[in-house]
Amino acid sequence: MDTLFLLVIPALTGILGIYMIVSGNPRLLHSYHYATTPPEKLPALARAEGVGMIGLSIAIALIALDMQGWLTIAGIVLFVASIVAMLGAIVYYNGGLVTFSGQVAAGPFATMKPAWRLLIMGAVGAVVSLLSIAPGVYMIASGDVSMLHSYHYANVAAADLPRLATAEGACMIVLGVAIFLCMLAGAGMLGKRPFPRWSIVLMAAGVACLCIGLIGLLGFIIYFNGSLMGSATL
Repeated sequence: MDTLFLLVIPALTGILGIYMIVSGNPRLLHSYHYATTPPEKLPALARAEGVGMIGLSIAIALIALDMQGWLTIAGIVLFVASIVAMLGAIVYYNGGLVTFSGQVAAGPFATMKPAWRLLIMGAVGAVVSLLSIAPGVYMIASGDVSMLHSYHYANVAAADLPRLATAEGACMIVLGVAIFLCMLAGAGMLGKRPFPRWSIVLMAAGVACLCIGLIGLLGFIIYFNGSLMGSATL
């Protein structure tokens, strides 16, 4: 019964995705996602988003059915990849990610001079990324895993704890780099249509780092016999 309940959400997500593919109707999206998309491309956008929703449904099912093993990692990777694909399709078909396509006044960042926008968002990205990079550097330097939840390392052999700390710290640094790259890319994308190529490259690199960091964080816990989500038996 519990398993059936966990599958309700992915089932509904998959049904909505199938509906978008079959109908070619993108209206399940927020209106600003397709307000600037040429009418002849709306069915293609709907189908692309529908495929992404089916990917999300499979990802959620994998995570729900296997909360401790490699299927969870596969589900998380597929989840992130599906979201990236859905956002990428919106951009490809000239939709808006976070704007309202002229329905409201442009925000301050969209109207700001590009150099100032890049400087401000770069500074914010650097500060936020330090929240991930600093703990990562500490874990590598100290070999201390105590910044993780205790059940992540309760079953890890004592000799492997410093190695786990180094691996997790490195992944934390990669996540920090991902945050910084995505903030810089966002600065280039705001107020620009089409998006500058350099901002697309940075966003792709940031998303790639995000995926690598997440896979590593979870994968190394499993590799060293830790627990992903459950409380370990002490």
